[in-house]
Amino acid sequence: MFTGIVEEMGGITVMNKSLSGAKLTILASTVMSDLKIGDSVSVNGICLTVVSRSERDFSVEVSPETLSVTTL
Repeated sequence: MFTGIVEEMGGITVMNKSLSGAKLTILASTVMSDLKIGDSVSVNGICLTVVSRSERDFSVEVSPETLSVTTL
C-alpha cells in the first residue's frame, strides 16, 4: 500500500521509449532492500509498478497515456 511518505529521491538513469510507452530505470539505494517486483512506487507524483529490479536500481513501465499527461 502506498503511504505517501517520501523515503528517497532516486534518479532516472535510462528511459527507453517505444510505441507501447516507455521503460524507466531508476537508481536508488535506501528503498532497494525492501523493494519487490509488483510494488507501487511514486515517481514524480505518478504511481508506477516495479517490473524488474537489481541491487542498485529498479524499472517501471509507463503507458503512452501517462507519458502524454505527465511531465515524464
